[in-house]
Amino acid sequence: MLIADDEEHVREGIELAVDWAEFGPLELLFAEDGQQAIELIRAHKPAVLFCDMNMPGMDGMTLLNIIREEGWNTQIIVVSGYDDFVYTRATIKANAVDYILKPFRKQDLEQALERAISAWRKLENSQLHSWETENRLKRADAILYEQKLAMYFKGEAPFHDGIRTALGKVGLAGSGIRAAMLLLRNRTELVERRFYGDAELFFFAANNIAQEILREYGAYYLCRLDDYQWLLLTVEGGRADSADRHKRYTGKVVSAWESTVGFRTLTGICEFAADADKLPASIGAARAALLKCELLSPAETSRPVKELPSLADQSLLMRTALKNADKRYAAEIVRSFAEALRQRGSLQLKDLQACTIEANLLLNQMRRVHSNENDSADLFIPLWISDLKEWENMLVGQLWSLIEEGGGDGFEGRGIQAVKDYIHRHFQEDISLSALSERFHFSPQYIAKKFKELYGTTVVTFLTEVRMEKARSLLRHTDIPVAELAQQLGYADENYFGKVFKKHTGLSPLQFRKQPRDS
Repeated sequence: MLIADDEEHVREGIELAVDWAEFGPLELLFAEDGQQAIELIRAHKPAVLFCDMNMPGMDGMTLLNIIREEGWNTQIIVVSGYDDFVYTRATIKANAVDYILKPFRKQDLEQALERAISAWRKLENSQLHSWETENRLKRADAILYEQKLAMYFKGEAPFHDGIRTALGKVGLAGSGIRAAMLLLRNRTELVERRFYGDAELFFFAANNIAQEILREYGAYYLCRLDDYQWLLLTVEGGRADSADRHKRYTGKVVSAWESTVGFRTLTGICEFAADADKLPASIGAARAALLKCELLSPAETSRPVKELPSLADQSLLMRTALKNADKRYAAEIVRSFAEALRQRGSLQLKDLQACTIEANLLLNQMRRVHSNENDSADLFIPLWISDLKEWENMLVGQLWSLIEEGGGDGFEGRGIQAVKDYIHRHFQEDISLSALSERFHFSPQYIAKKFKELYGTTVVTFLTEVRMEKARSLLRHTDIPVAELAQQLGYADENYFGKVFKKHTGLSPLQFRKQPRDS
């Protein structure tokens, strides 16, 4: 609230007359003339202005004109000693809430203030709704452009004027565009453990980090081609060192991702720039470089290179494990094959992709034989997985899914009940579907499906509810600092914990703690 009057006793009179506590948390500001008032309005954006009309320097009429011209949401209550038509007209033109004559009554001030706050909130909410609508439309447009461009970048759509327009919308010129393919190595682990299953939040964080790095570079675009493949395009801008600069900044982004959120990446860079209508060719060159990336550690590549083992050689053993519904044996077969890949001496991405194609063929052949669910979706491992451990875990999970679909999982309700009990006891630990899968020998898909069927909620939601229940109790009955409390509940990030808590309770942790303990 801002009170503008050249007489100190009037400012004090308004301050003392109003029972401010009834109108919620607020800050009172004071101005002796119109010039001070407009400076405070620009700096603090007050909700309500109590304004005298006859002030030295800049008077009330000039002040109201400026407020109207600059479009502030501040609601105006004129408090004047003059019953003058000119002042009344200025008040009306400024859309003021009321015109109160001195000496004023407490009731008049408070009634006017109540109307002013109501009008201000309505206007603020309307603008907030407009901004949210505008942002939603912008996000929808961005997603639409990303989908259109991703199809073009992957060679699934020809170049046309719509693509040219979309490229212009994302800031890419028509020529001198350089491409780098970025492959997420530990995506599943990060999304589950660090971002609690929220893939969109993961991309938002990664994109923000890239923006910080590339802001000084110039025009660029980061596009998701699928869950694992991302594409970074930059415009060289006629610089002689554009090739080196593109590699340097791509490396900066990759390093920042790893140091900030632990996001590991493989990179394939095209050595030449391309025009907008030739981008699929340069992207293909970047992808070819990516396929040659080594997946094994330096210690693992110090051995002589052996022939790539064939997963088809293990098909008889896999079928036996499925027939006997032996999950441990199925996992042992896959672990042994993955270890053979590690001992090979070299494993490029193209080699692992060959194994992935072979695995997907075997999985779907076995599904048709062993599964009772004839209409179930095909089982597959994403082609662009580049982490051998993730590949291993996913293949084990798919084999377990086949056993579970065939009715050989031994499920009697108590298995998923054990999962629920485990979450209750270990809520403060780093719990994910992958971790639960390894512990209880159910596939992640099976745990998710059966948990939802039995308890009507997801594993992640249930874990969050358990943590929030513990958080409310700790905030009510202890003085543990919020940062320490967040750590105890399994949240590495205090800010993220605060957002989750506010989403569930409507209050921040500190606001919740300030409530009376018996409320």
